[in-house]
Amino acid sequence: MAREDWDNSIVVTDDTGIFRDLGFESIDALGLASSLEDRFGLVLPFPEFMAKARAEQAKDITIGMLLDFLMHNLTRQKRGAA
Repeated sequence: MAREDWDNSIVVTDDTGIFRDLGFESIDALGLASSLEDRFGLVLPFPEFMAKARAEQAKDITIGMLLDFLMHNLTRQKRGAA
């Protein structure tokens, strides 16, 4: 999905699903993961995150789930570096 194709009228909340509401496809999720790793300069365990969501039978990956994942891993990485 090109940036020009995004629906800017969507209000993004913790419950917004990246696939259901934002229209992500698998390749978009991979791109997001790569962009976040580049942005933070870290290798993040996205495969484990996705596997856990599948195991818990999550209907979608929500923004809240993604933020929790990021905060947990960024905090853990920061503690490990200190």
